Amino acid sequence: MSDATALVVLDDGAVRHLILNRPDKLNALDLDQHVRIKEAVEKAAKHPAVRVVALSGNGRAFCAGDDLRADAPTGDDPLHGRRVDLELGPGPAFLLESAAVLRHCPKPTVALLHGHALGSGYDYSLSCDFRLATEDVNYGDPRIHRALWAAEGWSYKLPRLVPQAAVTPIAYLGETMNGQLAYARGLVHRVYPAGADLRLVAKGFLDDLAMLDAAAYAETKALALAAVDLPFDQALKHSP
Repeated sequence: MSDATALVVLDDGAVRHLILNRPDKLNALDLDQHVRIKEAVEKAAKHPAVRVVALSGNGRAFCAGDDLRADAPTGDDPLHGRRVDLELGPGPAFLLESAAVLRHCPKPTVALLHGHALGSGYDYSLSCDFRLATEDVNYGDPRIHRALWAAEGWSYKLPRLVPQAAVTPIAYLGETMNGQLAYARGLVHRVYPAGADLRLVAKGFLDDLAMLDAAAYAETKALALAAVDLPFDQALKHSP
């Protein structure tokens, strides 16, 4: 069980940073952390002064995935009555909900990827509108090499983000990518020098997002997400 300091919430003007803060564990996520992320995104979505939500990690990694050695959560069980037993603990099941909250956040969402960005960290990044990475990031989901399958939702999102030719090495072969390869495959939007402090070097990009009209952004995002899955004539019905 991680404590409340495992997630740092920091406002930089209109940008709200949600910073994973378990550097000794490469920011691996336990159930408590998944709950914190979900609640923090929900609060940011409702806060009128927050215009952008940025997810990043302290230390040597963005997120190395789920903490498979984590202790059982204390207090109320957020999965009571709806647990899926994957023999991996409760984290992966809850991630479906927390990643969905992030994906449908009406405000711009940005993942700042450095170090290891794997497993559930990779999945959270696919729920963001933008992904910015350092050149030396180790990015992807290699769990197929441990005979684990895509149980957390990225199998839905990845084919909607990149062409099938990029899906196969990422998903079927479990290849991890550096920043340039992820950019070439269309998964990362901007690449910064190795070792860069992304919260610092990407500040201009984040501030530019914060200046966009909030209502127009929310409407455009809702329409785009609806259009991903709906036939053309039904998607048009969501237009103003």
